[in-house]
Amino acid sequence: MNLYERLLEKAASRGRGRLVADVRIGLGYTAVQLDDGAVGLAYTILEEKKSCNLLEPEVKFAGRPADLVSRYFLSPNLIEAGVGLATINAILNRPRPDLLPGDPLSFLSLEPEDRVAMVGYFEPLVHRLAGKVAEFWVFERTEGRYAHALSEAEMADYLPQATVAIVTSVTLINKTLEEILNLLTNAREVVLLGPSTPLVPEAFLGYPLTQLSGLLVKDPAILTAVSEAKGARSFGPWVEKVNLRLV
Repeated sequence: MNLYERLLEKAASRGRGRLVADVRIGLGYTAVQLDDGAVGLAYTILEEKKSCNLLEPEVKFAGRPADLVSRYFLSPNLIEAGVGLATINAILNRPRPDLLPGDPLSFLSLEPEDRVAMVGYFEPLVHRLAGKVAEFWVFERTEGRYAHALSEAEMADYLPQATVAIVTSVTLINKTLEEILNLLTNAREVVLLGPSTPLVPEAFLGYPLTQLSGLLVKDPAILTAVSEAKGARSFGPWVEKVNLRLV
């Protein structure tokens, strides 16, 4: 069983008996609300739009059992996979006593001699890390987001050198996370970061992750923000940033 199947299994078993009440597929993020009011988020990956039909007419989410909708996480259609992950996060991302609120970097042991790899461009963290460590590499698929970004093809050369890695949880949607983790052979700190992060350590046993950093949704008003194409920088009033140390 791979990482993605294990994550789905955890969510499906806990989501039985719950229904999906609402789904918002925004231009920036996707949000799923369950019938108990819980909301989960995931990034919306929009590939080249070739028609107005981005999903087949028979694909329906609202009103269906949450454990069934979560299974879309394994779909090759990235919009469906995002809905599946948002459903997983609505099921799993609940308050727990070992969650640490606040800045994800404050829980890392960063040293000036560290070689830091960032997979996915997190602009606020780039400004805080660039020039503060011995090496700093950013890998980004979207052209133009960061002038100094390296390509995905270069990860195999650089990731094994990293002592610290910060990886976007969007890699769960496009199913590249396992490959990335397998390249981080010398990293003592590996953080999975972003609103798409599932806060469930059991799904990541055996992988070199040391910290999960994501969001707890406090207010369902975030559904409107998602519908209005808002992104993570606008989510502040409705979410809490939390971290879960795995080691």
